[in-house]
Amino acid sequence: MLKVLRKRKRSWIISAVLGAIILVFIFWGIGTLKVDKRSIAARVNGKPITAAEYARAYQQQINYYRNIMRDQFNDELLEKMNLKQNTIRMLIDKELQLQEAKKQGIIVSTEDVQKKIASERIFQKDGVFDKDLYLRVLKVNRILPGDYEEAVQESLAIEKVQKKAADSIHIADKEIEDVFNSENKKINLQYIAVGGMKFEKGVSITDEEAKAYFEKNKPQFKLPTMVKAAYISIPFKDLAQKIKISEAELKEYYEKNLNEFQTQKEVSVRHILIRPASGAPDAKKAKEDAKKKAEEILALAKKGGNFAALAKKYSDDKASGSQGGSLGYFKQGEMVKPFEDAAFSMKKGEISSIVETEFGYHIIKVEDVKEARLIPFKEAKNTIIKKLAEAKAKKSALDTASEIQKAVSAEKKDLKDAAAKKNLKLIETRFFSETDTGIELARDAELKKTCFALKPGEISGAVETENGVYIVKVLERKEGHIPAYEEAASAVKTALVKAKAREKAKEAADAVLKRLKQGEDLQKLASKEGYAKGESGFITKAQGYIASIGLYVGDKPDIFSLTKDNPYYSQAVPQGNKFYIFKLKEIKEADKSEFEARKNEIKNRLFQQKHQEALNKWLDGLKSKAKIEINKEAMQ
Repeated sequence: MLKVLRKRKRSWIISAVLGAIILVFIFWGIGTLKVDKRSIAARVNGKPITAAEYARAYQQQINYYRNIMRDQFNDELLEKMNLKQNTIRMLIDKELQLQEAKKQGIIVSTEDVQKKIASERIFQKDGVFDKDLYLRVLKVNRILPGDYEEAVQESLAIEKVQKKAADSIHIADKEIEDVFNSENKKINLQYIAVGGMKFEKGVSITDEEAKAYFEKNKPQFKLPTMVKAAYISIPFKDLAQKIKISEAELKEYYEKNLNEFQTQKEVSVRHILIRPASGAPDAKKAKEDAKKKAEEILALAKKGGNFAALAKKYSDDKASGSQGGSLGYFKQGEMVKPFEDAAFSMKKGEISSIVETEFGYHIIKVEDVKEARLIPFKEAKNTIIKKLAEAKAKKSALDTASEIQKAVSAEKKDLKDAAAKKNLKLIETRFFSETDTGIELARDAELKKTCFALKPGEISGAVETENGVYIVKVLERKEGHIPAYEEAASAVKTALVKAKAREKAKEAADAVLKRLKQGEDLQKLASKEGYAKGESGFITKAQGYIASIGLYVGDKPDIFSLTKDNPYYSQAVPQGNKFYIFKLKEIKEADKSEFEARKNEIKNRLFQQKHQEALNKWLDGLKSKAKIEINKEAMQ
């Protein structure tokens, strides 16, 4: 929550683009990509979806995910995400819903559109819609107001028709209680681990088997691109230690940069956040309920209740709640305005009244206040020495690198000789890949990028890193390739042995599970057969992670339904080259005292789940009655 509350630079435009605009662009296909509009991507009940619409929506989705995933987004991931098919499905779903809205006579007025746009925070200044800001934001994103308003009108029409399609959802108290009990029941599991390593010695393989395995799994044995390099390192730290800074230089810097040593007022606070239930059918009532709950908690705090304990129990900000609501120290301008206005107006030890922000209702307690002050020269002196020494060291390193480069390029000197003249060593590496962290050059992103961009014999310019300046020469390069079987034989045989051993471990684990179900004692069987055994410790379905073995079982609901009469999970669970057999040992039922604090959150989660299920069923019904044609050629 602290990261969300803090307003990082440009955070308003990032959240705005991802919130109010990009989602509309993705789902409603606004954009200016030029595609032949005569080309049809699909037809829905005779209504065409043009290739232009499809291309715009597809490109917007790519841009959206690239913006979120950055370097992790690549062609392989793009293919796995199935974006082409998802895009055309999304556009078909949109068209079906718009047609149904029209059929039902649903009307979205100009006033409805204006109200929706005016409610978007991105278009507001001091909480009020600002037309100039609205037009500027659209212009920056190359959107015409008419296009955006048409998209909003369509989205509102779909909201209305969806509401009619799923307006009879009821959540019974028993359902809420059952979910609470299921998610918060704690179980302790005994387990036996059957590992593949135990069976490796008994595995024998032939050359024919190994060759066949290699042919079937060639990509697994692909060798990465590797380079062999020589480099000069000029560390800042070594140079900084030799640099002397005079008292006059220190005082001059201090006096010229007093603003660096002027601290701002800081406060350290705890808070309790109560959020209105998201997705609630009645948003107004959800806000009223949240405020009422916040007021009840405030009353407890004002009566002397332990604020940290109250935060742990009630706060919807789980990250800070687990720390007693602590947000630590922050300065003005780092939090949303209503929150910081309240925090900076209070004294140490004071508790605020209810503070409303875009996140919900807060109760704030000020733990400490650090007033603004000018750090005196004596206190700032060591900081200035470090800063000036580092700056001089960096300049010296860059100057040295420049002189070496000049000697190599202009004077045609050998890199090793040029380095020796500066009392520096030329270090030669073995062959290494981009993931080989045993080599210094592969541990730094900029150095790694430089090494694998150079051709053999080429020398880099000065590469500045956090720790120093480098000059790199690539000596040899081996391109990534799938080797011949003879070259990979050893690795292939090792992999095949492990694969066969894993198969044997799976068979053994299944046999062990069968014996246990027939009545053998888990502890005795594990000891007799030499299998590792242990316990999970108490875990819940919501938490679901067994830390001692690094295995997540929260996605296996049947494990949390085990009973004393049926204590064994139905199958061995794989983890790497091991298979785990689980037996229920103990159960701790959910703590009923926490039910009321969780009730609304669970109710609204169930509502959202049922609402989505109802919408999916309704949309499937529309599809079953519709005539849908897809032109795959237009999607290439």
